[in-house]
Amino acid sequence: MRVTKDPDVRKQEILDGALKVFAEKGYDKTTISDIAKELGISQGLCYRYYASKEEIYDAALDEYAELIMERNIERFDNLSGNSFAEKIRNIKAEDYLQSEKGNPLLYELFHGENRRKMHAQLMLKVAEKLIPKVAEYLEYAKEKGEIHVENVQGLAAFWVCGQIGILMTEKDHSEWEKQIKECAGKLFGLGEKL
Repeated sequence: MRVTKDPDVRKQEILDGALKVFAEKGYDKTTISDIAKELGISQGLCYRYYASKEEIYDAALDEYAELIMERNIERFDNLSGNSFAEKIRNIKAEDYLQSEKGNPLLYELFHGENRRKMHAQLMLKVAEKLIPKVAEYLEYAKEKGEIHVENVQGLAAFWVCGQIGILMTEKDHSEWEKQIKECAGKLFGLGEKL
């Protein structure tokens, strides 16, 4: 008997099944046939929802980047401190790195062995999603007189992309924490206050 499911439910099932296969076999070695077999469905049903394996990968990339962005924003909102500078002062690198571990399949897909290129793609997608959120925080800090910058959007892009650059190259993340705070102090004219 044929099972009919809500299109959004079916699409998510295909994405989840693909993630499992991508994580186990690697993206390059996975085919639509492998994904269909994992789910016990036809290849045609996969193609009804996704035009290609690449489209499934892009959906996974977007979903994971959204998860990381949301968790990072939540963590920042929950930091102690009333001002932007106080919140920055309380950033701990390990807290933000935990955001990437929210979904084990996605974590394996983008952090597994020999997946540096995929991780770099993920970081760029996270940056794309974080920049507007960080710009909102900076705009609020500017309105309160905490910072004095003209181009809030540009500063947000510089801030987010700079952190990602450090995360992509730095093995010791305690150093990351120190560099971010030092950079923030200089950018916002806070000097040693951080």
